[in-house]
Amino acid sequence: MTGVIGGLLAALMWGTSTVVASRSTRMIGSQQVLAYVMLTGLVVMAVVAPLSEGVPDAGGRGFAWALLAGVTSVGGLSLTYAALRVGKVGVVAPISSTEGALAAVFSVAFFGETLAPGVGAALAVVTAGVVAVTYHARLEDVHLRPALLAMAAAAVFGVGLIASSRAGNAVGPMWTIFVARAVGVIGVVVPLALSGRLQRPGRALPLAVYSGVAEVAGFAAYITGARHGVAVPAVLSSQFAAVATLLSFVIFGERLTRLQVAGACAIGAGVAAVALLQS
Repeated sequence: MTGVIGGLLAALMWGTSTVVASRSTRMIGSQQVLAYVMLTGLVVMAVVAPLSEGVPDAGGRGFAWALLAGVTSVGGLSLTYAALRVGKVGVVAPISSTEGALAAVFSVAFFGETLAPGVGAALAVVTAGVVAVTYHARLEDVHLRPALLAMAAAAVFGVGLIASSRAGNAVGPMWTIFVARAVGVIGVVVPLALSGRLQRPGRALPLAVYSGVAEVAGFAAYITGARHGVAVPAVLSSQFAAVATLLSFVIFGERLTRLQVAGACAIGAGVAAVALLQS
């Protein structure tokens, strides 16, 4: 059940972060938002990591996984924010939501993780439901550039979910996130600052700070849930796309189609089945 709870909490945190980022990226640009998300996360984890986990004790391989988790986190967020800036949430979210399914496939194919047939079928239902719920754009809203950016983000995040799990087991969840955010600050904030392009966030600051806190909280929940296997928490955490879409309906007054209602029912049934099979 730890994997189920961790995946669901991560979905809630990342879903709210995605909705907020869809607004802030239009205010100051995707790279600016990403920079402040990384800074916020680093400040938070610089306090939380040593207080909760003390001094990390791990070999070079553990830190290598943590560095890979950092690179993929920064790369995936950068691609996602860039896609959100030029595309609609209803197009970007369902494509990027396949990250969990990709991570599950990678973990089974390359790292020897095993899944009971029933659990695998239930996770497939959840994935299909997420795509159905999040897709609410019209055909003319689907453009090549944001779609390709979202596809690339899904693949990068899929690798990152595995790397985060492995690093979390080696150095601890909080230190894993700290390393990831340190990589983000070095790779995003420093170049922007040195080039004079790191502008003040202005009214976007509260939005960027919230996204930064929500992102690290989501990763902490996911890594904790993935201690005994990647597939279940990875697929369940991909519901962040459904959370983002449902919130956008509530906040922006959009309506659900019959397909999306059916998708929401499929998600509920799939999650319930996974919880029962994992209990």
